[in-house]
Amino acid sequence: MNHPVPNDPVPNDPVVNPPGPEPAGVSAEDASSPDRVWTARNVLMGIAWGAAIDIFMVMWTWIQNDKGSADRCATALVMPLGILWTFTLVASLLCFRRGAPRFGIVFAILFALISITGNGDVADASMNGLEPPRTQLDTLSEPLRCVVVLGGGVTIAYDEVPELGIAGQRIMYTAQLWHAGHTQAVICTGGSSLGRIQPAEAGRMMLESIGVPSDKIYESPGDNTSQEMKNLEAFFASPPEGFPRQGKVGLVTSASHMKRAMRLAAERDLKFVPLPCGYETGADYEFSPKELIPSPGAMDSFGRALKERLARLVNR
Repeated sequence: MNHPVPNDPVPNDPVVNPPGPEPAGVSAEDASSPDRVWTARNVLMGIAWGAAIDIFMVMWTWIQNDKGSADRCATALVMPLGILWTFTLVASLLCFRRGAPRFGIVFAILFALISITGNGDVADASMNGLEPPRTQLDTLSEPLRCVVVLGGGVTIAYDEVPELGIAGQRIMYTAQLWHAGHTQAVICTGGSSLGRIQPAEAGRMMLESIGVPSDKIYESPGDNTSQEMKNLEAFFASPPEGFPRQGKVGLVTSASHMKRAMRLAAERDLKFVPLPCGYETGADYEFSPKELIPSPGAMDSFGRALKERLARLVNR
């Protein structure tokens, strides 16, 4: 009779794997897991780093400039965009430190995008290529036939009272031209299907309130710049009775918008004297560390500069 050999494995016995090192793929996955980064200890460490960075920025600004600038720096840092800026920086550093490089790269890219698009110097540089030099009015031999002021300079408050908006310098500059005797009439443009008071009408109301005679103000609709130029073409082809017949026509709009407006006007054979205003390229000032903190205003300027360039690409 044959007996089983003691060293032979017993049938149906479970096979127990000896302990050994984890496969390389598993450890790599664990190393890049977000759970490894967002522990309570690491979150507290990140908050401490963020506070240290903010305190450093405030103190640097105080030393570089003055207390008032440091106060404005502290205010910028506790605003939503400032908090997001600090968070993306700290999150990137924390992810790289705790072995999650993929997440660190994502946060680093977000930090770079926020820093670049919200930087005042970058916004100035992006606007600088769009804004033409200011027209010197002393070169005009006679008053303009009229000034066309494109809509967008006036907003309507909750109680339907017109107020100057972000492009309000258009209205202010037009009034200055009238009171200085540089124009014989004004055409306000703009239309909208969303409000009861149209942009052209709002422009008229604002100009009347600062002394421009009502009978010297005309209106022309248009939901966008292309439509405004189309309607202006029809206006000048058959102007209303009493409208001045002699002289050049000036065009008032924001400096960053002037090149596009003139291009669209040329497509309609409209010849305007460009009268840009509302320049966003600022004067040079002493450097302040606060300028490194992104601001909503700079981000807005960057976005509008990008919009003007995209409009040129699609011929709008």
